[in-house]
Amino acid sequence: RVVRALPGGAMFAAMARRAWGGSEPQDEERLVMLKTKLAEVEKSLGERAEEVDEETFGTNGPTASGPSDRCVVGFPGDRAEILVIVGTSQHIEVPGLVERISAIVDSAYTSVGKHKRVNRYDAIDRLQMGDAGPRANRVLHLAYLGKELVGCASSTFSPGWTPQGCGHWGLLAVDPAHQGAGVATALVLAAERRLAMVSESIQIEYQYTEGEEFSRRLLTWYEGKLGFDGGPRPTRAGQCSFRHCMKEIPQDVQRRGERRRLQEIQSWLAGQVAEVEGSLSAVGKSSTSSTTASSSPAGLGPRGGDDDDDEDDDKDEDSSD
Repeated sequence: RVVRALPGGAMFAAMARRAWGGSEPQDEERLVMLKTKLAEVEKSLGERAEEVDEETFGTNGPTASGPSDRCVVGFPGDRAEILVIVGTSQHIEVPGLVERISAIVDSAYTSVGKHKRVNRYDAIDRLQMGDAGPRANRVLHLAYLGKELVGCASSTFSPGWTPQGCGHWGLLAVDPAHQGAGVATALVLAAERRLAMVSESIQIEYQYTEGEEFSRRLLTWYEGKLGFDGGPRPTRAGQCSFRHCMKEIPQDVQRRGERRRLQEIQSWLAGQVAEVEGSLSAVGKSSTSSTTASSSPAGLGPRGGDDDDDEDDDKDEDSSD
């Protein structure tokens, strides 16, 4: 199937390698390739029935809607909605944001006696992964309550240590000052909504200690409310285990996820087509301008007798593109 054939960016990379033998296609060739793929995606979309693309957490619980890179989570009653976006390198330029991510992870884990750090370089690396758009394998989700960043989590289509078709989320961290406001729920909904576009199941892991209050809370949430199964747990007080928990993604959620991924791929391909067409148009205009200038009598070109220099500049600019 178009959506699940290859996860994340592998689909696009493999497509290019097959079409051009591993070499980088020229703009004209790339345009043909992009339009062909766009037509395939649009055909596949046209064959699928439209339906409301919204997930509900539990009975009469919060709802998640929107594309994977901008998920809006609403709650019953008067609780404020939470916006969960996918971080990109653009967020690196936001003053204090990288430091805020590090601080949230540090304080969230320290507050429960755990050790987890994300330094500046790790945060930047995670944000840059989002630049690949629908091609991205791993991304960093950022949760906003109003204009304030209050939490983060990661999601990965294929981390390398899960079974085939099994996605993963982790690095779930919420600012202690905003815990209890549904931020963790919003991050999980957004992460699992993204994973449902490619994955058939999800895996998480956590450290569990029998008799520890925090471990009991995690077990109740992960393996109770969220529906993960980690198998038998320790029974002796103080006994520790690293629990690998799995859950299947319901078929109807996968179906909506597949359609949403096709729509996101369609949008990305359409943007690439427009970009390449714009580049080819600019090159054509530049070539025409150079030809006209070089055929003008000396001294009558756009810059008088500098016509030859203009043509050289155009050639240098084209080669740099």
